[in-house]
Amino acid sequence: MSVRNFIALAALVVLAPTLQAHHSYAVYDGTRYMVFTGVIVRIVPNAAHFELHYVPLNEQRDALVRDSKGQPQVWIAQMESSAEAFRHGITRESFPQGTVFSMGMHPRRDGTLSGDRGEAGLFQCPKGTKPAPGKHCDSVPGAKRFGEADLPAEGPVKKKP
Repeated sequence: MSVRNFIALAALVVLAPTLQAHHSYAVYDGTRYMVFTGVIVRIVPNAAHFELHYVPLNEQRDALVRDSKGQPQVWIAQMESSAEAFRHGITRESFPQGTVFSMGMHPRRDGTLSGDRGEAGLFQCPKGTKPAPGKHCDSVPGAKRFGEADLPAEGPVKKKP
């Protein structure tokens, strides 16, 4: 084996896990946002993407959304890397199970109950509170903002000027 082939093979072995670990955002519909207010059921601080697992609240904000079998409908929000989330104050400790929060997401194109946060705002309701019917945590006095973005409007993404 030549030195050149050996170097190419060594580079492939070293880089292959990194190349496989990252995926395309093509599975998400980046042309629109859905806005959710929900309750955290689990946090998964993966190195590549921090995940919030949650159950949306209904429009009246008095019950969890359930599937046809009566089970809570769990969604997964994929976010930035755990390191970036940490810089914004988003940690497992800052979002314990039962936390009520609101955020925008680009939904998956295939209808799977998940999405990508993109550049949408993330707001946490104060402990023991929830928004009024049809509202989100950004409307609750004392809500905490994570990052600098606002909640997007539901629907098509508005282009930046």
